[in-house]
Amino acid sequence: MVVQDIRASDAEDLRWLRAGWLKSVRERTSTYSVVTAGIMLLFAALGLFELFEQDLTVFEVVLSWGILGVSLTVVAMVALFGVELARWTGLALVVAHAGVSAYYLGYSDERQNAIAALQELPLMAMYFSWFYGARIARLGELVILATVGVATAFGPFTTPGAGISALLGPVNLLGAALFTWLCLEAGLFVRHRIRLESHTDVLTGALNRRGFVAKAGMEFRRAARHGRPVSIAVLDLDKFKAVNDEAGHAAGDFVLKSLSSQWMSLSRDTDVVGRLGGDEFAMVLPETDADEARALMRRLRAFATHPWSWGVVQAQPDESVDAALARADQAMYDDKRAEGDSFG
Repeated sequence: MVVQDIRASDAEDLRWLRAGWLKSVRERTSTYSVVTAGIMLLFAALGLFELFEQDLTVFEVVLSWGILGVSLTVVAMVALFGVELARWTGLALVVAHAGVSAYYLGYSDERQNAIAALQELPLMAMYFSWFYGARIARLGELVILATVGVATAFGPFTTPGAGISALLGPVNLLGAALFTWLCLEAGLFVRHRIRLESHTDVLTGALNRRGFVAKAGMEFRRAARHGRPVSIAVLDLDKFKAVNDEAGHAAGDFVLKSLSSQWMSLSRDTDVVGRLGGDEFAMVLPETDADEARALMRRLRAFATHPWSWGVVQAQPDESVDAALARADQAMYDDKRAEGDSFG
């Protein structure tokens, strides 16, 4: 009985150790680094298996050892030391995999590796689309499929000779290419949907704080590049707590939705509305200086179905979004005091 208790205790300690290690990896690195390391671990295993194959050329032995060594190094960097991988690491991985696939499909007589290369293409397409977005992924994948396709079309597995029978035909190659592209588009779609949902406030349909800060940051950088003005406004509902207390939270939700809908419909297409939290909202106004932004706020408030206060600032060169929001927030409280919680 004592032995069983000791074994149970050891097993529990091992589970806690594993959980602590995984938690530490997740906290120290990003999803990108963890997924990249996971794919590299897969390639390390495949490189190890390759070393046990018969009739390998010297180049293939060196290639397998290289894949094994580089892959294990990257895995150790992430898993043991919590290193955040640079963005070029993933691009290098995609390009290297395309090169290895082109070799095994176009210049090697290793059937197993040729089939594995085709099977891995959809996986790499999903990885490519998830972490690098539509523009880079589509262009890059088109080049990869063209390169691998040409190598395969003139390789030993489509043109029999020297004792090697044709393994792949046009239908196989077309099917592999179409399935790979389908995986690419599926990855892009899921990426877009998840980002959209994670950046959108469910109640109002406006951006949430995370999405707003990201979008505002893009507009700040664009304004700085072109030397154009950009303003930011903070909007806060007056006496909103009274609505919730007297009419209920459903009425409060209706007020939030109706006001945010007004702001989004009455502002310009380039203006962005975000809900920072509770009854506090913000707008980023590209190509707009502080005076123009104040004029816009006055027009919007003229149509308000519930009173709200606002503060506007024009972003300064090299100013962060959080710093601009803090200044606009202070201006909004000045507006509240000046207007006495009224329409003004």
